Amino acid sequence: MKEKAPRKFNSATTMADVAAKVGVSRQLVSLVFRNANGVSPQTALKIRKAALELGYSANLAAQSLRRDGSKYIGVAYNSSHSSSHDLIPALYRATGAHGFRLVLSMISTNHPEERAIEELIGHRCDGLILVSSELSSKRLKEISENSPVVSINRRVSGLHCGVVSSDGGAGIFEAVEYLTELGHKSIAYVSTPEMMENQFRLAGYEAAMAKSNLISQIIVIESGYIESAGAIAGSILISKKTMPSAVVCSNDQVALGLILTLAKAGIKIPKQISVIGFDDTVAKFPFLDLTTVHQDAVELADAAISNLISRINNEKSPATEVLTSAKLVIRSSTSKPRSN
Repeated sequence: MKEKAPRKFNSATTMADVAAKVGVSRQLVSLVFRNANGVSPQTALKIRKAALELGYSANLAAQSLRRDGSKYIGVAYNSSHSSSHDLIPALYRATGAHGFRLVLSMISTNHPEERAIEELIGHRCDGLILVSSELSSKRLKEISENSPVVSINRRVSGLHCGVVSSDGGAGIFEAVEYLTELGHKSIAYVSTPEMMENQFRLAGYEAAMAKSNLISQIIVIESGYIESAGAIAGSILISKKTMPSAVVCSNDQVALGLILTLAKAGIKIPKQISVIGFDDTVAKFPFLDLTTVHQDAVELADAAISNLISRINNEKSPATEVLTSAKLVIRSSTSKPRSN
């Protein structure tokens, strides 16, 4: 028998309703949603399924609720993304400036995005910010229909939510143009399709290459978009009979993995190959000093919080998109191409 789809969140549903549906005590339901000991896995599963069917989410902050809202903004973000290191402090500042408080729910291997969002809903947050969300469009639609939502670094269409992202296409275009001005004619791009903004950054690369009548060299890495992906790309470059004179990476973490792999093979940067990243996160570390495209965390945070609060106050149209700046920062990982 096909399992019923979870119902939408219903603020009128209580813990007692869930207990009655399963045939257990309210106290037992409370234990499950507090992740306390004493409930069998089988019973806990029944309780969570019933809660989803009824549209119930545990209210973890009932003491602080007021009729005019909780004044909490929930943020679900991934701990493995280096861009979060700058973004989260910027979100704290922007949220406080509007009289709201931030509730964080970190996504990790042992704490999936669905669970992270479930916890934020449980805190009765007035609105949600989803950073680089990997949920399906269908699930995002369900969430955005029941709570004000802004998506950062993932452009979604047809949903009742705001979108805030840096203009990655323009940033990568500027990076490639800089390399061509240095005299590079063989420029590769490390494409990581799993990264939500990759398609826009890739488009910027292809447009810049076409403008200079250069042949695109795209290295596609399907397995993630962190240092390990860059290491794979580095191995691919090393195996080539002739390496390009420059390579642009989809983000800084990929660039870091690529540089370390090339360095282990004795390839000197930028003397033998120039490298550019995107984000300006690990790029700024002195040991790396990577030329990169800087996306401004403060701009992203200000735009996202402003958009979300307008939604909370019912002042925003169903769908809006804001693109923040993406500017090239030149450091020591790039130079004129090697002499033939």
